[in-house]
Amino acid sequence: MISPQYRPIVGGYEGACERLANALSARGHTVAVVAERRDRRWALNEQLNGVRVRRWWCIYRRGLHTASSLVGLAVLLLSQGRRFDVWHVHQYGLHAALSVAIAKMLRRPVVLKMTNSGDDGITATIARGPWPTLCGALHRRVDAVVALTRETADEAERFGIDATKIAIIGNGVDVARFRPRADDEREQLKRAFSLRGAKVVLFVGRLVEAKNVRGLLDAWLMAVTELGAEWRLVIVGRGPLEATLTCRAAQSGHGDSVVFAGHQPNVEEWMAAADVYVSTSWHEGLSNTMLEAMASALPVVVTRVSGAKALVGDDVGRTVATGDMQAVARELVGMAHDASRRREYGRNGRRRIERRFTVDFVAQEHLRLYSELLHRAAMKVRRA
Repeated sequence: MISPQYRPIVGGYEGACERLANALSARGHTVAVVAERRDRRWALNEQLNGVRVRRWWCIYRRGLHTASSLVGLAVLLLSQGRRFDVWHVHQYGLHAALSVAIAKMLRRPVVLKMTNSGDDGITATIARGPWPTLCGALHRRVDAVVALTRETADEAERFGIDATKIAIIGNGVDVARFRPRADDEREQLKRAFSLRGAKVVLFVGRLVEAKNVRGLLDAWLMAVTELGAEWRLVIVGRGPLEATLTCRAAQSGHGDSVVFAGHQPNVEEWMAAADVYVSTSWHEGLSNTMLEAMASALPVVVTRVSGAKALVGDDVGRTVATGDMQAVARELVGMAHDASRRREYGRNGRRRIERRFTVDFVAQEHLRLYSELLHRAAMKVRRA
């Protein structure tokens, strides 16, 4: 697993990589994750949940970071890459291009994961990066692509990757960790979070422009007058917009209805304490937090980004056009006033996750893909 960012950095693609690596290791496979060593305090080599983590050298300073990181990755792959049967790159860009080039030299099959489309998709990312022609050509030489959604797969094809190389495999959810809870347990958690007696609309994510948390707050302030006094918007996460959002909520006259919980390691418990999950992102691949909310049997109100369009039907929640905060407000009000619909959506969402998005299912789909690549490689050797 080639994942430039990994623990202790925790984010969407890093978490998906970790869950997959852990699941494959638990099935008896040897798995290593290689990542940047941005801080000397981070171990150069360590074992995490049966997965070997090997960090490559880089100088984490402006102007030196990218070049030094590429050198460090090249040294690591050239010296250790032959030990592994399949290379799986979890982020497109310069690191992926370099990995493909070295994989071809060492005759190792390489898989590329594509998480987003549109402004954060492979086409736009490569076009605005350095050496777009060379980088694009190397990306097209991957042996397989894992696309999270049909929309992402279509973009891979338009980019020039052969359709026969593309597999649509979602992210996996730990359905034992994110699960429905009994009413008494939910109330206990609400009391622990100082939300006793409250009904909760939950957002989890970084407080950045791409997540459109400003828009979410605007939608909430439109909806709050039509909601009962018991309803709260709980925002879990940190980011550069935190101070602006906190000030906006305080000045609105409805500051008591908005809770900024900051970073929380026990997201599953906040999901369990919630009644509705909301996301208003401008761009998204297949949102891990949306999957986790559905696994927790929460109804969802989300903007119609790539993963949501594919996964959220009218039986598990509501989708609205990106940027339409009036529609978000209307859907939140409608959801708040219909407890039976919330329960039905939650049950349906949980069933959908159990069918195709458990960690075990996703790990098995990846193993099938890896096996196909190794079979093709063996056939090439025989023909040669």
